[in-house]
Amino acid sequence: MAKGIFTGGPALIVLILLINLSFSACTNLEVKKPAGFAETARATEYRAISPEGILYRVRSVENYPAKDLEFWSKALKNQLAKEGYLLTADGEEFTAGNRRGVLYEWGVRFGNEDFIYLTAIIVFDNRITIAEAGGEHTIYAKYRQPILESLKSITLN
Repeated sequence: MAKGIFTGGPALIVLILLINLSFSACTNLEVKKPAGFAETARATEYRAISPEGILYRVRSVENYPAKDLEFWSKALKNQLAKEGYLLTADGEEFTAGNRRGVLYEWGVRFGNEDFIYLTAIIVFDNRITIAEAGGEHTIYAKYRQPILESLKSITLN
């Protein structure tokens, strides 16, 4: 009979405990679907799409190194500016549950069309929640308010 981690005994118990710990370390991301959107398959992130193709995505990553909202919002702002995105206005603060968040809207030209790319960050202690949405500017404008309402609904358990 083969010996190894999968043959039983203490090693199997340790493996089961590690698997349980990894699942318990996972967070439960809750997001209200924006009006006019359809939810897509959920795996490790939340995704919804409008009939015209506006994509809305929310995901959570580890807050490492552990920093606050001001740090991460400045880092995001600096990175996207370096990549050539044009900030359309200063960051707009919002509240999701009892957490502060900040969102930025960026202008980007693609071919002959202007697009808006929204990025938002909420820091939940040891997790950072990042939301993104984007699309052609006139279509994006139609869905902006439902997206903002959805941002305010985000919770992380």
